[in-house]
This record gives sequence, C-alpha cells and structure tokens, in this order.
Amino acid sequence: MADRENDVSKTSGYFRDEFGRLARYYDAGLKLGFLVVGGEGAFRRDIIETASLEPGHSVLDVNCGTGTLALMMAPLVEAGGRVVGIDLAERMLDVGRGKDRRASVEFILANAEDLPFPDASFDRVTSSLAIHEMNREGRVNALREIWRVLRPRGRLTVADLRRPDTRWTRLAMRVVMLGETDTLPDMWENDLGREIRQPGFVIHERRAVSRGLFEIISAVKPG
Repeated sequence: MADRENDVSKTSGYFRDEFGRLARYYDAGLKLGFLVVGGEGAFRRDIIETASLEPGHSVLDVNCGTGTLALMMAPLVEAGGRVVGIDLAERMLDVGRGKDRRASVEFILANAEDLPFPDASFDRVTSSLAIHEMNREGRVNALREIWRVLRPRGRLTVADLRRPDTRWTRLAMRVVMLGETDTLPDMWENDLGREIRQPGFVIHERRAVSRGLFEIISAVKPG
C-alpha cells in the first residue's frame, strides 16, 4: 500500500484499513443492512434523483467503495458524459472494476483530501456513506477539494447517516455504532451541513430518507 501512503502524506492521513479487508463482503453486508429501511436500491435512487444527472455530465463519486452508485449513474450521463469513482481502498476498487464489464466507470486510487483533477473538472460530485468515516480535518480538506474540482453551478450530493431523533432511529443507531468510530458523532456535533457551507456551497435541500436513518444534502457551487 505504498501508493496509498504517498497519497495521504500531505493530508490528515485518516484511513480505516479494514475497508480493504472487508471489500469482498461489503456489498452483501450493505444489502442485508438496508433491508430494514426499504432496500439499498431505493437509497441509491434517492441520491441519483437528487443529483439531477443529465447526458454529457462529468461526475465524480468520492470514496466510491465498490462502485455501486457510480455504476448506476453511468448510463444516465452517456453520450459524452463521464463517471469517475475514487477511493483509497484498492480492494474496494477492484470489486468495482470486476462488476463493470463495459468499463463505463473510471476507478482511480486517490485521496479525497488531495484530488488528482484540475480545477472545475466536474458537473456533479456525489459521496455516500463515506464522509462520516473521515476525521474532522479530513472532512474539511475533502470538501474544499470537492469545491475546487466542481464547475460553477455544479452540484454536490452527500448521503450519510443522520443524527437519530426518534425512538426507532436511536435504537437502530445503537446497532450501527457497533461498527463505527468517534468520527460519526463528531460529524453530527460539528454539523455536516455547516461543514459543507464552509468552502462556499449553498445548500438547497436537506432531507431524511430510508426511514430517517440517513439524510441527503444537496448543495450548489455558485457561479
């Protein structure tokens, strides 16, 4: 993993090694976990609808994992479009490449805190179930980088775990927290919406999905 170490040398350096070790089981585990909140497919479709993709769009999926969302988005931007998925776990990317028989997505080993793309490269950026895995410095760095690579009037769509506010979500979150670290409550404490606004994004939608366990935040880069 020397390449990964080089990628994080100028950033917060936060990375959970177990993502690579669990790559082959990740999709099955996620599908199973989502059964109680309406299914993973419905969750992913909510993200895509919010992202408002069009043919020809250039899309970046940050911390794409095994590429499920990136692969769902690719057919929607065909005819001149492009979908790139980046992640720091090479084994996760390998799973995504194995699912992508048409090579419709570019899977790249890269750090969200130091994106290897020129300014204003993308029309859309998405990130799902990933921001909460980063420490505070990492989130700030990544959101600044996302701002940099988005074109003016481009849209950022983030889907992540929502602070529980009902009896059911508090109970469900107890189970979720068995596999999480203190970066998740820190994201809630510091408010992800506030962090997204810091680089200059304007939030125009923030809504609960999947029985309130998750939220989708849609923000625009003015221009």
